[in-house]
Amino acid sequence: MSELPRIDIQGESEPAVALALLRIIMESSKDGQEHDRDWILSTYADCLAVVGGAEVSYDEDEKGPEEG
Repeated sequence: MSELPRIDIQGESEPAVALALLRIIMESSKDGQEHDRDWILSTYADCLAVVGGAEVSYDEDEKGPEEG
């Protein structure tokens, strides 16, 4: 198993923790994969919801905008 990236969280607020989680997700994505604005905002919203205690479901087979 690969080592997770080191992410320093600045602050203890839920938005700060969600941003750190988003960075971890983005850094663990496939090399060279670019994320558009909608993906970033949607993923950050999911991270913020999870940090707040919500369960976020997603379909792993769901195609993103780049896949059509």
